[in-house]
Amino acid sequence: MRPNAHATIVLFIAVFAGCCLCAGQPALAGSLAGWGRPWERQINVPEGNDFVAVEAGGYHSLALKSDGSIAAWGLNDDGQANAPTGTDFVAIGAGGWHSLALKSDGSLVGWGNNTYGQRNVPTGKNFGAVAGGSYHSLALKTDGSLVGWGRNNYSQISVPAGNNFVAVAAGHFHSLALKSNGSLAAWGDNTYGQRSVPAGTNYVAIAAGWFHNLALRSDGTVVAWGDNYYGQAAKPDGNDFVAVAAGGWHSLALRADGSLVGWGDNGYGQASVPIGNDFAAVAAGGYHSLAIAEMLLDLTLTSPNGGESLVAGQTHTITWQTLGSIPEILIEYSSDNGSSWLQVDAHAPNAGIYSWQVPQVTSDQCLVRISGARYWRSISDVSDAPFTIYQCALQYDLNDDCAVDFVDFGLFATEWLQCGNPYDPNCLQ
Repeated sequence: MRPNAHATIVLFIAVFAGCCLCAGQPALAGSLAGWGRPWERQINVPEGNDFVAVEAGGYHSLALKSDGSIAAWGLNDDGQANAPTGTDFVAIGAGGWHSLALKSDGSLVGWGNNTYGQRNVPTGKNFGAVAGGSYHSLALKTDGSLVGWGRNNYSQISVPAGNNFVAVAAGHFHSLALKSNGSLAAWGDNTYGQRSVPAGTNYVAIAAGWFHNLALRSDGTVVAWGDNYYGQAAKPDGNDFVAVAAGGWHSLALRADGSLVGWGDNGYGQASVPIGNDFAAVAAGGYHSLAIAEMLLDLTLTSPNGGESLVAGQTHTITWQTLGSIPEILIEYSSDNGSSWLQVDAHAPNAGIYSWQVPQVTSDQCLVRISGARYWRSISDVSDAPFTIYQCALQYDLNDDCAVDFVDFGLFATEWLQCGNPYDPNCLQ
């Protein structure tokens, strides 16, 4: 058997980012760090500072970029590091020798080893999260139900019924899930008690290693259970943790201050975390570990930002400033001070300017909202104060610029000449 080195860090409320995002705060992307066993090049991380999620498989690694593309490296004997092309991916999952990804349309893609059908993803466009075990795979549907496929020698894909699940993780021959009420469920192999989930309804994140599990409580503490031969199921001290990752026989956790903690097997230095407090996400493989060193992403709307008077039907240039790499922008407007929003453009290029045809409404409670498209929806900014959109209906405003001037007089003359009778009122109709 070749045990899986998968680690899942999934908070359903932030699954597309792979790390904890706080509402109202700039989101995080950044460069990658890798440490532990180097032989299969799984810690030879690619360059760049636009990575938003990271996953560690058996001996390979995956990372998701802010433009929606996937980077893969490490052992590739089964094609598990042959990432598909495209920029429409929003989440990733690394199994033992196979890989999985979720697209923005809710469909799944799989590649790599397929001995047990673990890469044969189910059809449909109703998935919200994905996880890869050694030889099995799991997915969470948008309705809160679970589906499993691949090897089932310990019933690890015999998912529990119900539609109250919000996160999923896959170990070697067992599976783990988080329910909407904050409780845990586990099924599959129980040789080391990995199915013996702790009681309580205050859990917010989960991770499954080869034969042990980790769970994060809402109070910032971590619990662990299952195989503890190397101390990988020991509980770390502290109540300031925000993410967990379970590897082969080691464990990792991310603190609120951006620093990392590692424990368990350290034969290749996989539990010897790098020093620093600028980390935003963490993943644990069989004998290697990965992390994202954060870089802030932010959007600032500069116009219309409050107090403007815009004419319905005319063009106004929406402007904004960007911190970091956000490829596309979602633009919306409201005419009722934010009670409801209408879409202007779901995938506007992030050029900092957008020519907006002002809608045909009349209101002094108008707002514009810009957000990062795809999984960057948590990065947004709204007009600081309402602005006005009004209808202009001057009788002789022929060019709809809400002014009667020499341009309009010129249009009058042209129409009269074409009409042939300047005293005929139908000439101006």
